[in-house]
Amino acid sequence: MAAITIPDSLKAYFPKNIEPEQLWVNYNPHADSLTVYFNGAPTPSVWDDVDEHAFIGFSINDDTLVTGVKIKQFTTWLLVPGQSVREPVPA
Repeated sequence: MAAITIPDSLKAYFPKNIEPEQLWVNYNPHADSLTVYFNGAPTPSVWDDVDEHAFIGFSINDDTLVTGVKIKQFTTWLLVPGQSVREPVPA
């Protein structure tokens, strides 16, 4: 499974504790992107890329506050290296 490598310089901006009930998660199948906000709802953010698939959102009002993460090409990113893609077979 893929992993996001967050640069040490950015780790200090992430919430120390993330409450599960405050997670807002959305998968967009048309864009194949997964977005997770840490504060319970979509929040205006400035998105900064950390690698070819992952972005970190920063609050537009406080550039030291991470609002969430976004993964583009999520299904590709999620694949385990060396595994082939399989199409589901109808039951």
